[in-house]
Amino acid sequence: MAAPRILQEAGDRDRIVIPVGAATNLEKGDLLSYESSEAVLLDADTEDATFAGYAINAVSSDFSEPDRIVAGLKGIIEYDAASATYTVGQQLKYSAKNTVTDAAAANTLAWAAEGKTGTRVATLIDVVALGKLFGVSA
Repeated sequence: MAAPRILQEAGDRDRIVIPVGAATNLEKGDLLSYESSEAVLLDADTEDATFAGYAINAVSSDFSEPDRIVAGLKGIIEYDAASATYTVGQQLKYSAKNTVTDAAAANTLAWAAEGKTGTRVATLIDVVALGKLFGVSA
């Protein structure tokens, strides 16, 4: 499994700072879930409703400073993917740690940003456009 690669990072208006729980280690690019007022590593496809974006910085429980993660709400990040053919705009969901697969219109957390066949895919993340964690009124 390769580490996530941030291809286009969120700008200043597209990031938020979220507290991180004790004994939590997060790496740059990790997919984040917002649970009990803290950021944690996304670990289930049904956590799309609490999806908070991706980690812009790394956080380790070994750091002596207060633990906070900068979460990117928008960006293009390359993740491992289930072996398949992906089309631009295809809905993607979590399948394993920092790995995505076809969402088939359920549990979407990102869209394919490129058309390709393989086991890595560039994803377009836009947490606000998803309208889940941050509800959007019509």
